[in-house]
Amino acid sequence: MISTNRHYSGDGFNLHFPLVLFIPDKWVSSLSGNLILIHGRWIMLENCLQVARDVDVTKIGGIVVPLVTPFDNHGDLDVEKARCLIEWHIEQGVDGFYVGGSTGEGFFQSVDERCQYLEFVADVLKRRGMLIAQVGAFSVRDVHQLARFAAAKGYDVVSATPPMFFKHTDVELIEYYRELAQVSEVPVLLYNVPGMAGLTMAAATMVDMLRLPNVVGSKHTDMNFYVAERLLREVPGAAIFNGSDEMLTSGLAMGMVGGIGSTYNLMPSLYVEIYEAVKMGNLDRARHLQATVNDITQELLRISPGVVPGIKHGLNVLGFDVGEPRRPFQPLATDTAQFERLLGASR
Repeated sequence: MISTNRHYSGDGFNLHFPLVLFIPDKWVSSLSGNLILIHGRWIMLENCLQVARDVDVTKIGGIVVPLVTPFDNHGDLDVEKARCLIEWHIEQGVDGFYVGGSTGEGFFQSVDERCQYLEFVADVLKRRGMLIAQVGAFSVRDVHQLARFAAAKGYDVVSATPPMFFKHTDVELIEYYRELAQVSEVPVLLYNVPGMAGLTMAAATMVDMLRLPNVVGSKHTDMNFYVAERLLREVPGAAIFNGSDEMLTSGLAMGMVGGIGSTYNLMPSLYVEIYEAVKMGNLDRARHLQATVNDITQELLRISPGVVPGIKHGLNVLGFDVGEPRRPFQPLATDTAQFERLLGASR
């Protein structure tokens, strides 16, 4: 598949709008810069956004659950526990899953464990929704290994946190994503999460990243919606996901394609309703639902500042045995009665 941003020209063609061309791989003989050889004819692609295989980028969006990772009583990976949770989410109407992110405790797992879970989720889902693999890791070699594995298992998109710990230059950040986009056989989604990555990426830098070949969008987990607005304006057609659960209605209203948020694990149907309400132009309904989920989220953050322990506690209360989070997280020590009451009332 070839996706162009502004202009496509070739024998008898002259089109000036965002365009996605679906071209079987077997037709493509060669690719060189902005030229592609199709059935023996060279065609020029100007301002090319990405070249990806068999992925319809226009369908990247909707409500995507950043799936938790279940562990047993010894803290070992227990993938089978996720089966009924995945099925429940599908029944609730979600559009897909984001696997291996912070909610999924991806950074607390080995590469082998992450691969095992990526494969399990793909096998259970059986193409019934979009699959995004979060492949960020401290080692760039691990990032690339995970990206290749995810593509081989049928994931539609890979996403990656920026490199962490060290203070990196803009050039280093751009090259990090450029290399990932070159390695990946599926489109790449940036992950802007300054609160956890300890890194604030400037809007101009992110615009440069979004214009890289094979980069299709970003997960925007930041309350700074000015940056999101700049991305939507400067890179029309980019798939920008809202990552701040408390602001889903606002993000969708300004043009984001969907949301990826921790609390979707607990309240999937409410977030699906918000998404549908905004699509239908019923902002009053969306704001009402947003207030409901925000009340629960506020209580969640009170009992669990680290979020993940509270999410897992809530799922266990709802009847999904996902175990406890891995260390250094600790079991909740705060009274959870109000949280449980609000969560139960939301179903």
